[in-house]
Amino acid sequence: MADIAKWMDDLKQTRDELRLHLHLGAKEAEDEWESLMRDWDSFLSKSQFEKSEEEVGEAARELGLKMKAAYERMKKAV
Repeated sequence: MADIAKWMDDLKQTRDELRLHLHLGAKEAEDEWESLMRDWDSFLSKSQFEKSEEEVGEAARELGLKMKAAYERMKKAV
């Protein structure tokens, strides 16, 4: 009987730890998403017609690489 109680306590502790990790991971993903959206908005506001095609292309490439890496991290976290 004591073994079952210990096993149940271990399961509860693991459950609580996972819940905390999920909560923290969700908050981290939300923060990263908000940062990406600020970058996206900044990119849109800066990519106006007076910018050269090269400047806009380089900014788009950098943003695309950053967003791709962030999306991959988020997919792994979920």
